[in-house]
Amino acid sequence: MDMKHLTKGMWVESYHGVGKVIGIDHQHQSVIVEHREDHQLQSIDIVDLIEQPQLHTGCDQYY
Repeated sequence: MDMKHLTKGMWVESYHGVGKVIGIDHQHQSVIVEHREDHQLQSIDIVDLIEQPQLHTGCDQYY
């Protein structure tokens, strides 16, 4: 996934599950994600994000 496509509040998927982006660290090429299930925060490297066009802002489910 490209860093320029990331925004705070968007939903992303990684090998750790689905979560909401709450912070973007351009210097370290990572995002801080709040996981949907347990609300835990985790820093995830940009290369670990999975491109999911069906996962969109305002909805934490696939359509």
